[in-house]
Amino acid sequence: MTTLSAYELDDLQQAMMERMADGLLPAISTANRTGELSELLRLLGMSDLLDEEGVSIQPTRVVVIGDSMVKEAKLRSIARRHGYDPDMFEFVLGYNELKHYDFGKLRGTYTYRAVMAGPMPHSTPGKRDASSAIAEMKAHPETYPPVIPLRDSNGLKITNNSFANALCELAAIA
Repeated sequence: MTTLSAYELDDLQQAMMERMADGLLPAISTANRTGELSELLRLLGMSDLLDEEGVSIQPTRVVVIGDSMVKEAKLRSIARRHGYDPDMFEFVLGYNELKHYDFGKLRGTYTYRAVMAGPMPHSTPGKRDASSAIAEMKAHPETYPPVIPLRDSNGLKITNNSFANALCELAAIA
């Protein structure tokens, strides 16, 4: 890439500032998840915003989304048996709830460590142009928390075993 002139740098800065409101939170969320937050702040001349050791704000909540015959209390019990605090999980398990759940609120968030996804309606708010909310989240991993599908041998399904298996996958996510 060639070096930009002063005028081109000014134009680039203005273009970046116009996009900054929408792009900043996803960028710092991704940098935080990948361990590159300190480097990003250093490049921006903002290293002073973190202490010398750096601060990593680790997302703690997990949202479990999908139509489920397994009750929330049972899923919380399974999480507890696997060593997780059951209060770190947020559940959206009813088909009717899912039709109105805005998946856009997961975009660019640093609240959620992961999304565990089971079967759901294809048409939901926040899925943008994707065929489903899961497809949207998987297509944009830089913008959304990691997606852990809840599957059995026949496809997406929330079962005791699929949730337990997803908890094992969750342990591998930093």
